[in-house]
Amino acid sequence: MKQVFTSFLILISIIAFGQDSQVDNLWKLYNSQKYNIAIERAKIFLENEPNNIDLNLIIGRSYADIGEFKNALTFLETVVTKDKNNSWRKAWALSYLGTCYFMEQDYNDSESSLNQCIKLNATKNATNNAYGQALLFGFNEFYKTWKIVETDNFRFHFQNMTDNDIKRYVSTRQEAFLNINDFFDSEIPKKIDFFVWDSRDDAKRLLRANLGFAKPRFCVLHSHFQQTKGHEMTHIISNYSTKMVNKTGLINEGTAVCFDQTNQDKEKIVKDWLKNNNKSVSIKDIWTDWKGYPAELTYPLSGLFVKELIDNFGREKYIEFFGNQTYDNAKLVFGEKLDKVIKDFENKMNT
Repeated sequence: MKQVFTSFLILISIIAFGQDSQVDNLWKLYNSQKYNIAIERAKIFLENEPNNIDLNLIIGRSYADIGEFKNALTFLETVVTKDKNNSWRKAWALSYLGTCYFMEQDYNDSESSLNQCIKLNATKNATNNAYGQALLFGFNEFYKTWKIVETDNFRFHFQNMTDNDIKRYVSTRQEAFLNINDFFDSEIPKKIDFFVWDSRDDAKRLLRANLGFAKPRFCVLHSHFQQTKGHEMTHIISNYSTKMVNKTGLINEGTAVCFDQTNQDKEKIVKDWLKNNNKSVSIKDIWTDWKGYPAELTYPLSGLFVKELIDNFGREKYIEFFGNQTYDNAKLVFGEKLDKVIKDFENKMNT
């Protein structure tokens, strides 16, 4: 009898070891960003262990990381319900739920989940992630006095603006959205949460970032009220025009500058800078080393270059190229004419 019992314990240990090994391998897939494979394999094991916390967390986080936020909800909610130990698993599930609810425009549950994660304080990384998302999404006491105005495409948050100024601001941004999306024809997954700051210092202190910036993945942008109508929203709109594989500064920022809805004389700005600094333009160098050049040159220059590409190759070809913004892909999509367009553009800027 003792021998049978011992054999039974050994068998249980082997099974448990096998399960742990399977979960470890799934986490390795997840950490290698092989999300679809992790989902597929974890679901097989989940059939026999529907309440397994690790399996649900792997699937939920993987779905969220590939942008399928709605599909992630059930799995993450299961983790929160079943993790009675309030472990790091529950913390990450709550943090991710905050994002998923936000993307489903369930703002109350989003805020609640993020606050629960912060209060749980089970792991530093999950807590910091939830706190950062709460700040980004407007779930902080600092935002309590802000005015919220919704339109068909936006959820505006105003720090300090009169009703008349808000009305004008909303109208011009809504018009800009329609103008920009007339080109990109994007289907954006939710309304854009558009934060309009009165104080750059407040934003820098709270968000630890300079205005403005956009987080296209979450359809969020933070902007000073005096910034351009279209730059940051273009980052969000263009992000959903095609499958994004590879972004570069020259093309991604250039696209935002090109569609910023201003009448700024960018060519004059570029030529004046080149003359004053005794420099010449090399598009390929800037393409591969965006941060190696000053913003006062690269931003207006990139906007002009993107316009040149669109004018020469048309909307369809530009969108086809836009998802992978490298020079190599540009050559593949645009063909041999690309190098001539680049050379002619450089000659125009350098004279």
